[in-house]
Amino acid sequence: MSIAFSQGITGRVTDKASGSIIPGATVVVVGSTTGATTDAEGVYRLNVSPGTYNVRFSFVGYEGLTVPVTIPAGDPVTLNAAIAELSSRLNEVVVVGSRAATARTNIQTVAPVDVISTKDLKGFAQTDVSQILNFVAPSFNSNRQTVTDGTDHVDPASLRGLGPDQVLVLVNGKRRHTTALVNINGSVGRGSVGTDMNAIPVAAIERIEVLRDGAAAQYGSDAIAGVINVVLKKNYTGLTASLTAGQSFTNMKYNVPLIGGGTEPRSQSLHDGGVLQFDFSKGFRMGRNGSLTVAGQVQERGRTNRSGPDNAPTIYLGTNGTAAVFPTTPTGQNQNDFRSQLIAADQALVAQRGYNRQNMVIGNSSARNYGLFVNGTLPVGANGNLYFTAGASFREGTGYGNYRLPAIRAQQPLNADGSLYYPDGFLPAIQSKINDQSLLVGYKTKLGQWNMDLSNTFGRNSFRFDVLNSANASLPNSNTQQTDFYAGKLLFNQNTTNLDFSRLYAQVGAITGLNLAAGAEYRRDQFQIVAGELNSYVGASTSKAVPLAPYTVGGTSPGTTLALPGSQVFPGYQPTDAINASRHNVSLYADVEGELFRRLLLDLAGRYENYSDFGSKLTGKLAGRLRLIDALNIRGAISTGFRAPSLHQRYFQNTSTQFVSGNPSNTLTVNNDNPIARQVIGVNALKPETSVNYTLGLTSQLGRQFTITVDAYLIDINDRILYSGAFSRSVLGFGTNDYVGINNVRFFANAANTRTKGIDIVATERLKAGPGQLTLTAAINFNQNKVLSINPSDVINSPANNESKGGNPDTWFRNIFFDRSQVALLETGQPQNKINLSASYTIGKFDLTLRTVRFGSVTNKTNVDPYAKNASGAYYNSQFARNESGDPYIDQTFNPIWITDLTANYRFTKAISLSLGANNLFDVYPDQIYIDPRNALGSVDYSSGRDASNRGRFLFGSNQGGFNGRFLFTRLTASF
Repeated sequence: MSIAFSQGITGRVTDKASGSIIPGATVVVVGSTTGATTDAEGVYRLNVSPGTYNVRFSFVGYEGLTVPVTIPAGDPVTLNAAIAELSSRLNEVVVVGSRAATARTNIQTVAPVDVISTKDLKGFAQTDVSQILNFVAPSFNSNRQTVTDGTDHVDPASLRGLGPDQVLVLVNGKRRHTTALVNINGSVGRGSVGTDMNAIPVAAIERIEVLRDGAAAQYGSDAIAGVINVVLKKNYTGLTASLTAGQSFTNMKYNVPLIGGGTEPRSQSLHDGGVLQFDFSKGFRMGRNGSLTVAGQVQERGRTNRSGPDNAPTIYLGTNGTAAVFPTTPTGQNQNDFRSQLIAADQALVAQRGYNRQNMVIGNSSARNYGLFVNGTLPVGANGNLYFTAGASFREGTGYGNYRLPAIRAQQPLNADGSLYYPDGFLPAIQSKINDQSLLVGYKTKLGQWNMDLSNTFGRNSFRFDVLNSANASLPNSNTQQTDFYAGKLLFNQNTTNLDFSRLYAQVGAITGLNLAAGAEYRRDQFQIVAGELNSYVGASTSKAVPLAPYTVGGTSPGTTLALPGSQVFPGYQPTDAINASRHNVSLYADVEGELFRRLLLDLAGRYENYSDFGSKLTGKLAGRLRLIDALNIRGAISTGFRAPSLHQRYFQNTSTQFVSGNPSNTLTVNNDNPIARQVIGVNALKPETSVNYTLGLTSQLGRQFTITVDAYLIDINDRILYSGAFSRSVLGFGTNDYVGINNVRFFANAANTRTKGIDIVATERLKAGPGQLTLTAAINFNQNKVLSINPSDVINSPANNESKGGNPDTWFRNIFFDRSQVALLETGQPQNKINLSASYTIGKFDLTLRTVRFGSVTNKTNVDPYAKNASGAYYNSQFARNESGDPYIDQTFNPIWITDLTANYRFTKAISLSLGANNLFDVYPDQIYIDPRNALGSVDYSSGRDASNRGRFLFGSNQGGFNGRFLFTRLTASF
């Protein structure tokens, strides 16, 4: 329809609740190309000829409103519109969890869904997706890790306490590819492969839907814990840009043990971790009914450091060459006298050289992130619609490893004359370069009464490792040692093709809104490991002897030790690690949904999948919602699920430096086909995980604004794929010349059966409070993970490798296979409950938002068994200090903490606004990690393995909302 421009419609668009004006809102005459955008005062004008029209008002984060209007000949018509903001939690229409086209709010759905709105995404200090969700979604956890190699740059995410690979991420309802990285260095989600949600600019997102229910029958493998659907902005014609700047302003308090007993309180006033981010989103109309949104971001993030002082007994003198321990006391000398003299000589050298024992960087890695996304639709013919989404991001970050002490000569490169190339030791760094690209193209149309959707989604992720400020101690002595290394690259790509059909029957007998859906999917995955340069891994076949550190300044070396091969902190991928593996799978699925007697909503879904490497699997789901009265619903679901082993878990292999009890250990991760795994350890071939999910809940809406949902769940998972404990070379019987430089071996296996149960409670209330609008929200999650059984192979479970061996049970295959520290990481490594309370008050041009989040307790356990005793009743692991009940202090429970955020926002012109605020307003830190008093600096009775502090340098755990302290920020936003 064309319109001759003669008459006019003018008016103002405002917020329905607060009455504040909305600049940048889109106003369109339905069925025409005529449209406008409200100005800084919320005013618009449309030029139309006399007649009757429908005018559509829309704005990101608000419900659309269509108003009929008749334009007579003569004066212009005034048409004001008050549009309602979408609720941030419970009463927004959701897409995920159903293939029906019927619009339902998330208190009407058959499964629990959290909706994170635009206001939630931009309202606080957090600037990337995973950190935003960590403070908003009740059952979601994601914290930045530190000194964990590549995981420093990709936050592992968890839903309901399960693994990063047990939650499926969608973008606009289509499967998002995972990263190329495997988490193997002690973080949450160890051994898993997750999705890098931080590759998506926050400015591109309209809302995020978090489906808290098993959905493998609907969406396929990985959806055991639930689904996160990122919905990008569309039908948006404004321009929004923001500039955020912030930094940590914190006073870190901690205690160090004293040699004479007691502790010394210390504190550091720190200003670090600066963040500068610019992001934007711009919408365009394309033709008559098409749209295009372009969004991007640039972020610079500085590093933080929350490390404590190294309490190693010596820095420069006398160790055994590979660990920070005392050397063997020379024959004829008193041990304490020898150690006291060694410490005194070393401390004098420390003072002389001005050595700083705070020698590590433990905190957020530095990072630079660029991201750009486009999302659009274009009508094709009478009923067709072409849609597309493309994204690209690049992230470069630097994280640090453990400091290499000059006394630990196996790690030290040497000059041509045999002196230390790094006379004071060195701190090696890992520079990660992450590239991520994705492209979704689809076509929707109607074939008679049926809807058809054909789409193809391609995504790829690459992860390059460069090692900086490092060395390969096994290389020849030289005055020009190589210090930077290319250590290799991981790559993953995925292509998914979907064909979906659906049809809605308004009424079939007693069934209202009967929706039939069916479809097929073809997916191809590819995983690659590219070897690093020769010097990043060379040395495994050599036996270069280097002199041990002397006992006195200028003294002679007491002996030699073997130089460790590979670039320190991250030995490069070797040619024997390199792999190029792929697989494909085909899926067929169907879904039936309808409401009986306008009261009982039922959904039945089934899915058949066939993998080229793991065979076939059939899953199903039955879900329902019963409307008891208008204000109260009961809902529930039962479903089966599965997760195929990722290609990464099937084929990943490398040598990494992992620190155990404060000492370096080169760990070989072998893939499932490696002879060590299959023949020496007897690992079975990987098979898919399987699950059964149960949910039961109540939803209620009282009045127009108060809503509450309560959902209980139980998830049983069999054959969970996990990363094993460390099998030492002595346990495996390696000879001197077998796998030189390797201390331990790990692998992937279907290690355990687990049970997850819990309850989610979410409530929200919106009400008038004086002249303004007040929104109150409470979101609570109680969660418990339990390892029901450990599933060793026949070889691992054989008495010959366990009880018949005798001796310390820590050397038994069964106990190493999935040790107690790994069990604790699954069961208690994340908060077992989380409470989110928030209040937002809007009055005129001013918004004030307060939020406090309680992260529940976390418990860590040591890998060896502190309770095992020998025949005489003595502890095998007598090194641990214990309380009066005999419980070791190293098994530590960290108390819950509350983290409070505050943001104040002022709209100067309604187009320009300024926010000031704080994350962790009260500068709260988790409990400090226990440091054994016997490891006080200067102690002659020292053993780093007595505690988990890595020689006193790790002060706080990262899994209770982080440990960076107070962060202050300001954000300038412009909307046109």
